[in-house]
Amino acid sequence: MSIENYRWLAALIAAHPDCEVFGRTRLQKEVKLLQRIGFPTHYDYMIHFYGPYSESLHSDIGLLEAFGFIVQTAEPTKEGNPCYKLSAQERPDLPSVAEYRGAIARLHGEPTVVLELAATYDAFRDMGSDHAEAIERLRRKKGAKCDEGNQERALELLESLGLPVA
Repeated sequence: MSIENYRWLAALIAAHPDCEVFGRTRLQKEVKLLQRIGFPTHYDYMIHFYGPYSESLHSDIGLLEAFGFIVQTAEPTKEGNPCYKLSAQERPDLPSVAEYRGAIARLHGEPTVVLELAATYDAFRDMGSDHAEAIERLRRKKGAKCDEGNQERALELLESLGLPVA
């Protein structure tokens, strides 16, 4: 992986409010969706427990911390599990994410479960499923997470990003 990939990833984290992303799962889904609209990182994804997952992205988070691009802090959730806060600083040596700021803000404004559903549906579509089959597979994989308007919000999110939903 080139240093450019690391710099883009650090720039993405720094582009969030307070230069922070709460949760590795959230970052995984944001990167997946941003790559689909042209964000210049190059991570391969496979379907995993929480939807699309990139082992190389997970590894790069640790490398970014080792290089001093980001800081990871484990914060316990109410269930007692750690949620990692990823923090970065805006630096002049990072690439500009200006053309993606609108999409980053849109992703930031959604709960992680909506990102999870959006990225999973989009992955099924990218693998060749039509809308009906992708919805069926999404509901089978994610179950109750699709309820309470989450599935609809996920589809609206994808549509707002210009990704196919029907």
